[in-house]
Amino acid sequence: MNGQSDKERLIGSWRHIGSTVDGKPRLGQGANPKGIIIYDAHGHMACQVAPDRVVAKAALDGAVAYFGKYSVDEVARTVTHLRQGSVQPGDKGDLVRGYEFIGDRLILRPLGTTTEVHWERIK
Repeated sequence: MNGQSDKERLIGSWRHIGSTVDGKPRLGQGANPKGIIIYDAHGHMACQVAPDRVVAKAALDGAVAYFGKYSVDEVARTVTHLRQGSVQPGDKGDLVRGYEFIGDRLILRPLGTTTEVHWERIK
C-alpha cells in the first residue's frame, strides 16, 4: 500500500470491532465490547478492550488493558507487544500476534490459537 512498510501501516489508532474463536463470536466480552489499540511511530503501544457490561465483583472479567513497546517482524508477519504494565494481575511477558491488513482493517491472531481480534482504523 503506497510503498509503506507494515510497521508504517500499523501506526495509528484502531477501533475494536470484534473477536472470534474458530470463526465464531468470542464469548466473555458481551455482544458489543468497546476497545482501542494505538501504535505510535516511536515504538509505543496501548490496548484497552472493555466488555459491554461490567459486574461489580468481576469488573476486570473480560477486560483487556495493557501498554508497552512493540516490534514488527515483517518476514514472519508478527507484531510483538512488549508489555510494561497491565491491569490484569499476573500479566507478564510478551504477546506475539500474527497480523493481516485488509483495507482499513487489521486482524491480530495470537500465535497458537484460532482466535482473531478485528480492528478498524480510526480516521
